[in-house]
Amino acid sequence: MTLRRSVLTAAVAGGLSVTLLAGCKSSTSGSGSAPGPAPTGIGGSASSLASKAQSAASSALSEISGGVLAAGDVTAGPVVIDADGHAASQLTVENKTDADHDYTVSVIFDDSGGGLQDVVVVNVSGVPGHGEARATAKSNRKLSGSLTAKVSAAVRH
Repeated sequence: MTLRRSVLTAAVAGGLSVTLLAGCKSSTSGSGSAPGPAPTGIGGSASSLASKAQSAASSALSEISGGVLAAGDVTAGPVVIDADGHAASQLTVENKTDADHDYTVSVIFDDSGGGLQDVVVVNVSGVPGHGEARATAKSNRKLSGSLTAKVSAAVRH
């Protein structure tokens, strides 16, 4: 692993460790989202959940080679509760570079009081240079109430 990759992974994983409490899922998207399997064994202490979430995020990020922090390239739209009871937010990824890139994005869902409810990781493939792509961040579990979605980290690679 190169020094640049080590520093990038540590920086993003460190930022995620502060916000990750509820689990992590990857989904691949070109024009939408294909959710990965829901995590199993969600029970346990908050520290156990944080450890599992941090491990999942670190694992996803460790596969990234030559990435650049790019949270400013991604915006999360309003949260809606879909037919199956999961929170969903449309992501817009704006690639400000000349070349096509993939993005790995961490999204947190908060309740109206600012309490963390869930965390997901979304992979957005093939965002064209100076172009946009959309994807959907979908919660791992059923959520309700007034929720917001925030991009907590993004890596362009």
